[in-house]
Amino acid sequence: MDANAAGLEGRVVVVTGAGSGIGRAAVAGFAAAGALVVAAGRRWAALEESLALAGLPGERARATVCDVADEDQVAALVDGTVAAFGRLDAAFNSAGVFGAFGLLHEDSAANFDTVVGTNLRGTWLCLRHQVRAMLDTGGGSIVNCGSVASHQGHSRSPLYSATKHAVVGLTRSAALQYGAHGIRVNAVSPGSTDTEMLRALYRTPGELDARASRAPLGRMGLPEEVAAAAVWLASPASAYVTGQTLSVDGGVTAGQSAPGSPPVSAPASATDRRPDLRPHP
Repeated sequence: MDANAAGLEGRVVVVTGAGSGIGRAAVAGFAAAGALVVAAGRRWAALEESLALAGLPGERARATVCDVADEDQVAALVDGTVAAFGRLDAAFNSAGVFGAFGLLHEDSAANFDTVVGTNLRGTWLCLRHQVRAMLDTGGGSIVNCGSVASHQGHSRSPLYSATKHAVVGLTRSAALQYGAHGIRVNAVSPGSTDTEMLRALYRTPGELDARASRAPLGRMGLPEEVAAAAVWLASPASAYVTGQTLSVDGGVTAGQSAPGSPPVSAPASATDRRPDLRPHP
């Protein structure tokens, strides 16, 4: 989305989880839309790389090391953004973890703390401090990151699914509380997206093809496709949208094909199917 279409030229945007995957793609997406971008994450070198790949000059960008589960660090992120750029107009809370997969009765308290700390507490902390900054300047737009697991159970990680369900609840509730103050709150729910985090869990071509085949579109999503949805929700182009969750999942949450449905031939490797995301002339 270009600057003219998005209406984000000169707007100040924070992106968490910005060092890789969907967060890194969002940094590039907001940069292309003309925003001033604060990239936040746990690894400084990765954040610097994200800003460099987005082609952001120093005066239009800032990297901040931040663990979203730590309130002092989240407060410093938001306060530092306002100190550097004068305001906070939008945020994409992309930081999240899968945690360890396994059976619920064999899970550990440490895994609970990790998954809930990042996915739920982290989103809650970001919302608290972002809303505070936006109340001071007359409004803004916040986009949280859910998942298809926000709408379905997850047989390999009940904790991940529970936290992503909670993100949708937080999103809707915050939208109700702050709409009258000019603050919109929405979420994106990605399906299986071809990121480093997903490939660390599903390591073989067969496993990746199985993830891709779940989607009616017959492939995994790209980080740029999820980022484009987040940019739209953060922008004035979606000015009458709040409290909503936009699924970017290739149709996974649309339902299941009925038994006996005619088969549709697919390419030998569904993970090889990639859309052309280049702008049309």
